[in-house]
Amino acid sequence: MYRRTSRTDLARIGQVLAGLTYPAAKWQIIAHADHYGADSLSAAQLWSLPVGTYLDLTAIGVALGLLPRPAPGYRQQPRIQAAAADQARDADA
Repeated sequence: MYRRTSRTDLARIGQVLAGLTYPAAKWQIIAHADHYGADSLSAAQLWSLPVGTYLDLTAIGVALGLLPRPAPGYRQQPRIQAAAADQARDADA
């Protein structure tokens, strides 16, 4: 018997969206999933996404309610970029 959990749902969505270039708009995500041949459950979940641009699979998981919202101060950019942003902010202060 197949048991649905948020972890298995996210893994399934991740498989459907493998190879997608981020950031991606909702229509690009749906088009990619359609081209992949996504199952009806995955397609329905992706159609339920709010219109917008998603930076990565984590952002999609959060929008679908499969992952918790990131804590304030969470950085979704690579550490090197984050460090540069911190240095620029410190230089302005």
